[in-house]
Amino acid sequence: MSRFISIGEAARTLGVSISTLRRWDAEGKLHANRTRS
Repeated sequence: MSRFISIGEAARTLGVSISTLRRWDAEGKLHANRTRS
């Protein structure tokens, strides 16, 4: 079963900023699953 976490929690876990995660997503370095809400 997969677990969704917020972008803030992911950033803290990885030790990077939210902007970095968004950039990595745009560059295709990671795959973000987005929920409707």
